Amino acid sequence: MLLLLGVLAVAACSGGEDTASDTGASLDATPVGNALLGAYAPAGVWNGLAPLRALEARVGRRFDVAHWFTSWDFGFDPIPVHDVLMTGRIPLISWQPTNHPVSAIAAGDHDDYVRSWARGVADAPGLVYIRPFPEMNGEWVSWNGDPATFRRAWRHVASIFAAEGASNVRWVFGPNVTDEPRSEANRMEHYYPGHDVVDVLALSGFNWGATRPSIGWRSFEQIFERGYARLTELGPQPVWLAEIASSDEGGDKAAWVRNMFASTAFPRLQAIIWFDEDKEADWRVASAPDVVAAFREALARPRDALALR
Repeated sequence: MLLLLGVLAVAACSGGEDTASDTGASLDATPVGNALLGAYAPAGVWNGLAPLRALEARVGRRFDVAHWFTSWDFGFDPIPVHDVLMTGRIPLISWQPTNHPVSAIAAGDHDDYVRSWARGVADAPGLVYIRPFPEMNGEWVSWNGDPATFRRAWRHVASIFAAEGASNVRWVFGPNVTDEPRSEANRMEHYYPGHDVVDVLALSGFNWGATRPSIGWRSFEQIFERGYARLTELGPQPVWLAEIASSDEGGDKAAWVRNMFASTAFPRLQAIIWFDEDKEADWRVASAPDVVAAFREALARPRDALALR
């Protein structure tokens, strides 16, 4: 049975609400079948986590996972990683090589840069979840289109982290829920780099509603059922929904959220991470008061009563 896990246990001390244990949160102790709740909020891990905390105040609960994006144009920044870990949250970093071809990464052209990241992660006071090359089976990213080279690049990066002693890294393989283009050569399965370098299987999927009439309004389970079935064939790892949200155009977004929290269709689901930005559509929790109310209602239930049916 799928349950939404409440706030992770945090060691108490006199520093106020955002106190934590020395090592931060760990997924290793998470009961099988429970789901963590996370969020990406624009600038959410900067400025003392203020944007993330503001979203938490809206939904009435602290997030277990804090997600953010960074490109290969920037070095490893220990400050947000430290802040997230030391407040009991789990860091998830989507690491995007927008201006760096995977062929160059596989060839070792950026080894010094990768090594600096590995050393930064190794020094972090807890587990760091990294989602390299996200949505690789989507034609909108520059690292799409060459699965064999992609796999070599992934494995090369992972080997550098291992050599630098970054045993606290957790690798998140995160394709889009559908292959775009939908060709045999571009299937998500072809990008999978191997069990030994993937700790979490993840998906991105959105309810586009009327913002994309060719796709239309789709329920939570309709969006993920086929991609989940394919993804779980790749390996035994836990599954995260690394990017998920709904438009409010073309249907009842509050009902969509309630149905999401009522689903037990995905028994290996360990984390649900909301994408809270007004971007291609208004994905935000705060797009309407009834959506906020739907979140607050679901998250106010006792942990052992919050069955996602």
